[in-house]
Amino acid sequence: MSSARSSLTAVPTIVNNYILNPNADINTVEKKPLDYTNSISLTIDHNNADDLNTAPKSRCATMVSHLRHFKQKHREFLAEFIGTMILILLTCGISAEETFQIGPRKSWLTSSLGSGLSVLVAICVSGHVSGAHINPAVTITFCVFSGFPLRKVPIYLAAQFMGAFTGAALLYTIIEPAITQFDHGQRHILGELGTAGIFGTYPPLYVGIASAVASEIIGTALLLLVIMTSGHPNNLPFRTAQGIMIAVGVMTICLGLGYTSGFSLNPARDLGPRLFTAVAGWGFEVFSVHHFYAFVPMLAPIFGAILGGFIYTVFID
Repeated sequence: MSSARSSLTAVPTIVNNYILNPNADINTVEKKPLDYTNSISLTIDHNNADDLNTAPKSRCATMVSHLRHFKQKHREFLAEFIGTMILILLTCGISAEETFQIGPRKSWLTSSLGSGLSVLVAICVSGHVSGAHINPAVTITFCVFSGFPLRKVPIYLAAQFMGAFTGAALLYTIIEPAITQFDHGQRHILGELGTAGIFGTYPPLYVGIASAVASEIIGTALLLLVIMTSGHPNNLPFRTAQGIMIAVGVMTICLGLGYTSGFSLNPARDLGPRLFTAVAGWGFEVFSVHHFYAFVPMLAPIFGAILGGFIYTVFID
């Protein structure tokens, strides 16, 4: 049957309602009144077929049923978790390619282009369910300026940080042999054999903290301006291709400003992977290195995002 809901109904016919006498004239046929109370109506709902099935369920079927119920209750959490996990898996994977110098030479264009495309893939996967915030700075700004429910903020933030940690762990399981071959089994944070930068963001040593803070604040403010303006219903044709515009925005911001701070623009993108490196062999020095630089990508993007939301609300919208 082609539809999700199929019905099988026994409909009264002429044979059911007339008793024919083969020897009688057709005009003398004895007529019996229609009796719809004897009609049979059976409706099969394929969506609730599991509830109608009284046969014992296998363990696999029971587990699938429980997972479906969990999905229905936590769809937005799962979308943010999976979207952020994909973002980190791809973004850090591109960073690994640059660190290991698999290509002929390092290219900032490759890193920036890859970061934008990673954001686009994450938006494609989770955007229709949760809006694809995949960034605590975006969630907080939407709550302050766009009416995003405050009760959902902790759920989104938890999903984003957990997804970022999981994405880093998943990538590590894939590239661990390559890391070991590169650093000879000795986990270095910075330097020629440093590999912590695959996961967290670290600025070049010649860049000061103040410059990195300014880069993160201004870059994230620009990102929020792109997100909020491209989502305005009157901003055609960009409204119909918002995901692409956000990806292009990320690429451009990274190309123009990212080299001064490692272009986090996203607290979850840095904190989740950085926490993973702390427990996976690099040690908790990843938080204190370079004058406790770890606080810059954790806090500066939030201030930058709020600044971008303020500029959009007051001067553009």
